[in-house]
Amino acid sequence: MVWGYDGWFWAAVVLGVISFAVCLVQALRGRAPDDWSQGSVLVLEAFLLVYCVGSVLLPVLGPSPSGSLLEYWGYLLTALLIPAGTFVWSLVERSRWSTLILAAAGPVVIVMVYRMNFIYYYQ
Repeated sequence: MVWGYDGWFWAAVVLGVISFAVCLVQALRGRAPDDWSQGSVLVLEAFLLVYCVGSVLLPVLGPSPSGSLLEYWGYLLTALLIPAGTFVWSLVERSRWSTLILAAAGPVVIVMVYRMNFIYYYQ
């Protein structure tokens, strides 16, 4: 079943792991949020915005969802809010703990995209 996931899922995995690693290293070094940590989360958010556009086009151009479309969009909107929320948090509180909160966005997005992929194709 691992190979049944599409390229968008694997792109989310790569970007999420990179963002997590960058932010975690910066947090372990005791650094406040900087261009690297915040930038990695912004790249993750930009990916999710492109994913959102693809999600609008997919039912029209591709297969219809096998699971609940409402549940799928709930996951997608929540996934869009996570990196944005952590980014705002890092702007408000400039401490190394904010960098650790930024690190949490990567794994959360991976899990959310995994679940969206499962809802759309396998449920």
